[in-house]
Amino acid sequence: MEIIWFFLSGVCHQIPERSLHFGGQPLPLCARCTGTFLGALTGLLVLWAIGHGRRSRLPGPWTFGLLGLLVGVWGLDGLNSFAQLALGRAPLYEPSNTLRLATGLGLGIALAGVLYPTYHYALWRERDERSALGGPWALPALYAGALVMGGLLLAWSGAPYALWATLATGATATVLALVNGAMLALLLHREGVARRWAEVLPYWAGGLVLALGETGTLAIIRRLLGA
Repeated sequence: MEIIWFFLSGVCHQIPERSLHFGGQPLPLCARCTGTFLGALTGLLVLWAIGHGRRSRLPGPWTFGLLGLLVGVWGLDGLNSFAQLALGRAPLYEPSNTLRLATGLGLGIALAGVLYPTYHYALWRERDERSALGGPWALPALYAGALVMGGLLLAWSGAPYALWATLATGATATVLALVNGAMLALLLHREGVARRWAEVLPYWAGGLVLALGETGTLAIIRRLLGA
């Protein structure tokens, strides 16, 4: 478990008081990061489950605005929470792990709304040119998925620690691998070349290696700085 905590410290401060606890132990991510990565993975799975396939167009302006609002709320809550840590008091309202989780989930589904089409654009030759969040059910489905995930995290307090720790770790690795894999394809000017899954796997593997390198480097820097 120590190796997991080490790599995840590259993306999260891991303050126990700001983390969800199961079995008397804090998760290796704070409540906000737990919500962000589980929310992003949930969003990706929801879009796939409702049949959006390989849609590769970014959301339209209005939908982007709604996603941007979620990002703004996440940022506001983060600043308010940071002020409490730095100044000893929160200027807007009393922070809580429930709010951290909720705003993290909001950021997560916003990230999913952008990552889903970007990933398909970057990797697949045969893709659907429609908007990834087009149709009347995409946004409600994303919100519903986030609510279910948040409800499980908050209501199922007796869940095994290993379950949520594994899910949070897996979600982080998956999301970062997808982001880095898509970036790798774009940087190498190899976007839109994959015809089958076997041609996608090298980008996933490369993305995971890059993610481990990035988080490991950040974790080492944090330790050198004593953060």
